Amino acid sequence: MKAIHRKRIILSLLPLALMLLFIYAYPLLRVCVSAFMGFTGSSAGKFVGLKNFQIIQSDIPKTVATTLIWTFGSVLPAMVLGLALAVLCSRDFRGKRAVVSINLLPYAIPLIIVASCWRFVYNPDFGIINIFLKKIGVITDSISFLGYKNALLSVIVARIWRATPFAFMNYYSALTTIPAEQYEAACVDGANPVQRFFRITLPNLKTITASTLIVLTVWTFLVFDIIYGMTGGGPVDATKTISMRIYQEMFSMKNLGTASAWSLIAIAVLVTITILYWKFMDKEDA
Repeated sequence: MKAIHRKRIILSLLPLALMLLFIYAYPLLRVCVSAFMGFTGSSAGKFVGLKNFQIIQSDIPKTVATTLIWTFGSVLPAMVLGLALAVLCSRDFRGKRAVVSINLLPYAIPLIIVASCWRFVYNPDFGIINIFLKKIGVITDSISFLGYKNALLSVIVARIWRATPFAFMNYYSALTTIPAEQYEAACVDGANPVQRFFRITLPNLKTITASTLIVLTVWTFLVFDIIYGMTGGGPVDATKTISMRIYQEMFSMKNLGTASAWSLIAIAVLVTITILYWKFMDKEDA
C-alpha cells in the first residue's frame, strides 16, 4: 500500500516537475549551450569554445565590480532603513496606518516609472534637489547627478527608495510575531531599549533577515529597469552592470553568444554570493 501511495504522489507531481523543467531547466540549458556557440560572421551556428568569453574578458572585472557596488550599495542600506521603519511602526502612535501606507507606496510603483521620477528629481535645470539646494544657498551651480562621477550613486539611491518597502514589510510582519512576554521580562530585569533591541528583537529576526537579504540581493543584482530608464548604462560605463551588458549584447550588438556568456557570469556570481550567505548564517546559528 505504501508503494502504491508513493507512486500516486510521484505521478501527481510529474506534470508540475515537467512544467518546471520546461520553464527553468530548458532555458538555462540553452543559455549554457549558446555561450559556447558563434552567432556572427563565419562562426554563426558553430561551436567556438571560450571565444565569447575572450571577447568580453576585458570588460568583466569593471562590470562585475560595478554590479557588486550597485547590489550591496542598494541592499544593505535598504535592509537597515526597512528595519528602522519597521521598529518605529511597531509602536502605537497617532497616524500609524497612514505612515505604514506611505512606507509601502514606493513598492507599488513600476520600476520604469521609478526611473522616470528620479530622473526628473535629478534634473540639473528643474530637478527638485538642485532647486532646493540653490534656495538654501548650499550650491550656486547645478549638480550633475547623472554625470559620470555621480551616476552610480544616484541610481543606487533610487534603488534604495524602491527596495526599502520590501524589507519594511518583512520586518514589520516579523516584529508582530515576537512574544510581548519577552520584552516585559526584559523590562523587569532592567534592560534599556538598546539592550532589548540587540538581545530580543534582532535574534528573533535572524530568519527573516536571511531570507530578505537573499531575495533582495538576487532582485537587485538582476534589476535592469531603473538603470536603463535613468542612465542607459552610461555615462560611458559608469552604471553598466551585468544586466545592462546582457541587454546591449543581445539587442544592440545582436550577439546571443556574448549575451549568454554574460548570463553565465551572472549566474556564477549569484551562486557564489548565495553560498557565502548561507555559510555565514550557518556559522551564526552555530
